[in-house]
Amino acid sequence: MNVYSILEESGVLSTGVDLRETDLFRKSLELGLISTGSGVSRRTPPSAGNAPSDQAGAVTEERLFHLSGLWCSACSWLIEHTLTKQPGVESAEVYFVSDLLKLRYHPQYFPHTRVAELLAPLGYKASEYTPDRSVADEERKDLLMRLGVAAFLWVNVMGLNLSVYLGAFDNMPAAVRPYLPFVVMLLTLPVLLYSARPVFRLAWVGLKNGSLRMESLLSLGILAAFSYSAVESFRGGIHIYFDICCAITALVLIGKVIEQGAKHRAAKTIASLHRMLPSKVRFWEDGKERFVPVDLLLANHRFLVKAGERIPADGVIVEGASDADESLLTGESEPVAKRVGDTVVAGSLNLSGVLHVRATTVGAGSTIAQIVAAVERTLASRSELERKVDRVSRVFVPSVMVFALAVSAYWMLSGIPALEALLRSVTILVIACPCALGIGAPLALTAAVGAASRRGILLRDMQVLQSLRSLTTVVLDKTGTITEDQFALLEYPAEHLPLLASLEAVSEHPLGLAVVRRAREAGVELREPRDVVVDKGTGISGVVDDRQVRIGNRRAFGCIPQELEPLAAEHEANRRTVAFYSLDGVVTGLLVFGSRLRPGARATVDGLRRRGLDVLLVSGDSEATTAAVAREMGIGKYYAGTAPAEKVRIVAELKRAGGSVAMIGDGINDAPALAQADLGIAMGSGADLAMHSASIVLLSTQLTRVLDAIDLSHRTVSVIRQNLFWAFFYNTVGIAFAAAGLLNPLIAAGAMVVSSLSVIGNSYRLSRTKGGTKSILADQRMALFG
Repeated sequence: MNVYSILEESGVLSTGVDLRETDLFRKSLELGLISTGSGVSRRTPPSAGNAPSDQAGAVTEERLFHLSGLWCSACSWLIEHTLTKQPGVESAEVYFVSDLLKLRYHPQYFPHTRVAELLAPLGYKASEYTPDRSVADEERKDLLMRLGVAAFLWVNVMGLNLSVYLGAFDNMPAAVRPYLPFVVMLLTLPVLLYSARPVFRLAWVGLKNGSLRMESLLSLGILAAFSYSAVESFRGGIHIYFDICCAITALVLIGKVIEQGAKHRAAKTIASLHRMLPSKVRFWEDGKERFVPVDLLLANHRFLVKAGERIPADGVIVEGASDADESLLTGESEPVAKRVGDTVVAGSLNLSGVLHVRATTVGAGSTIAQIVAAVERTLASRSELERKVDRVSRVFVPSVMVFALAVSAYWMLSGIPALEALLRSVTILVIACPCALGIGAPLALTAAVGAASRRGILLRDMQVLQSLRSLTTVVLDKTGTITEDQFALLEYPAEHLPLLASLEAVSEHPLGLAVVRRAREAGVELREPRDVVVDKGTGISGVVDDRQVRIGNRRAFGCIPQELEPLAAEHEANRRTVAFYSLDGVVTGLLVFGSRLRPGARATVDGLRRRGLDVLLVSGDSEATTAAVAREMGIGKYYAGTAPAEKVRIVAELKRAGGSVAMIGDGINDAPALAQADLGIAMGSGADLAMHSASIVLLSTQLTRVLDAIDLSHRTVSVIRQNLFWAFFYNTVGIAFAAAGLLNPLIAAGAMVVSSLSVIGNSYRLSRTKGGTKSILADQRMALFG
């Protein structure tokens, strides 16, 4: 592993050199510094399937590649099958709808530069994925050029073909007339040799690798029509079908161009997020500003953002005031006021004043970078439904080919002319192409991911959209979820505030932040605490100014003095949060905190119930405070005084009782419970996105986005079912009609394109819809008026 690190840092591996061909590797092997495993030779590196024990601890990397030349979902299987056989490749997943390959591999054994070399003989191009769409644009231009040639020649060939067939040139000299079919044949050859070349190439590659794919069906249909027409031409016959060769090729290319446009829209979300970051930043130093590349910006650097400019990095405002538009991050259009001390996030737009910002997180750690990574991971994932459709497609193609041959044989034995039997087989091959079947599920899921991200809803993977539909129970955390996460310290002993705030200064708990914030507002000077111990779910303790200080809830102390109990109970009955504190081991007083219910919280709870879900409330707060919030929210069942471990236990018990459980929390103290639930939904800003152990992250502060996500899930699954139903229905009915001789290849090719268009249009209804706005407004009206 150290040898690999040395080679990587020295830049040797970036040249594409095989690790085992380097002098350092050979020398290390001779000295015994590298384990050879059990009988593994230098030229036979270990594979993922039968790796030696030393590979278990090997470095693992994951990369995304953009692929060119994918024509159907069978291409995905071929590429995956080829790569996973390679030594050092742990997994390879190809996503047809976005032309992406996600490769997980051991770089010590498999240089990532080999991907392009391995796929080139199969007819595919691979390059590392970047937001730059130049590769995809080049492929689209190539398709358009091939389509232009095929369409132009199709019109001419069809005219001449019909003229020959209908005898329009009977008045021509008899010596010239027999050559007309050959003129039509020559016009068809460029279509076959140039326009249809990608189809033939992929069919041949698939055949060599033992894979029958969509291109196999198309190639057989095109070549059968051309071969029969060529034989007829040499025999002096007039039944020629060169126009069918051109028509099938042109219509298939039209379908591919449309699919390319759909794929371009599928990646539009990532491109728009990348465009949110400026390439340069106004660097502020010694009272002067200068432009520098944003890559040179480091943490604690100070930069300037003027009105109308995007903020290049996460940071804290040190001077100035303005309003920021964070709609592209959170989905909320209302500007957010920003003052000194407030945080700003990368990618948001400065609307008015001039801001001086101290950078806190830059590069890959910034909010926008984490969001882009989350969206990319989601688009590069695949649901179980997609995998099932892929498996069906792989069986479907060879089955259709066998059926087409059987139909041809049946009709010939029935006594119909060989030409008609052949045309029926060609029609079956063309109309059965599973284009619509292959894109039905992934296009709908990709459109849904884009719609979710525009609303500030980040999904971990595609499977989440299906999981949302099956929910039966929703567990809601109180603090930071039902209530706003920013508490206000309402009542406190002024004489003890310096000790308490000094201890809480090292805490990230919302109550602790409220204590520190109030102390700073009062101008209190904080001391440095020592021997600090944080007990999650109970409190915090430490030494400040040689005094033992402890702050926490009832469970932190066990016994509360009788004189404090009535006062605490009164505050808790009014939905206040109470914490106690002790000095030198003696419980001395209490702190009273207040927080508002989050806007839309009651509408969300009512909306969840109307969708048939059971709603529970859990909180680490006291019984009285939790009960008051539950009453106000209309929640019948709640758990109070729950530590993080107890929340995990509650979620686990609900799962054992049956059904599917979602946990909605603030993503920090609730991380274990979020991970335990079937579906974790975290409320949070992009700044702490990496901390969430959740399947869904809501960047918006609106809890009603949960209803958006559930409604989007139902619509997505509905659209997928519609797509798959019509794709199967189209193929079944089309094949039956073709076998009966009620269709010809030209109509079949047109029907194939219409089928793909209908699936694309139906999928992108998910992008055009407002996504739950209407349902949320209805929920709010119901909450207000019943």
